[in-house]
Amino acid sequence: MSPERNEGEFTVYTSYNVEKLTETLNARADRLCTFLLILLGSAVLADITSTVALGLTVTTVAALQFVCRFGEAAGQARSQKLRYASLLARRQALSDTELIDQFERIHEHDSRPLAAIEEIAFNKACLQRGRNSHMAPLSLSARMLALLVGGQPCEPERSQKPSDDAVKTD
Repeated sequence: MSPERNEGEFTVYTSYNVEKLTETLNARADRLCTFLLILLGSAVLADITSTVALGLTVTTVAALQFVCRFGEAAGQARSQKLRYASLLARRQALSDTELIDQFERIHEHDSRPLAAIEEIAFNKACLQRGRNSHMAPLSLSARMLALLVGGQPCEPERSQKPSDDAVKTD
């Protein structure tokens, strides 16, 4: 496989992972907002605490869900993920130029991911393509986000110092 072909396939894997992680993050955020709205709405009916505080919280969560459109973003990311999955399934039958052309057509409609998602997706692509030595250490925010979106394991193994018990002297 030529280096250009290998790099092209790696880019498709990375983009697939970006869309998959973006879909997961947005779908979970949408479900969390919906759950909070139902929970807080029932708390208002049960007259548990201050209705003003609950009302403000419900309004804030509803506004966040309306403005960010997590469900819509998840749907768009899912569509892109499926396009990339189709391209990955057909990649062996495509020439190098066809692969790049189809990638560029799909890539035009990509979602705008968080930088941390791009870091996680890069490392996942490294794992999928057997490039473990190319994986980059993740920032703290990226590691925490990886826990939320199912991006584990996505960090290079850290070299461990041998313990005193492991060192044997004769």
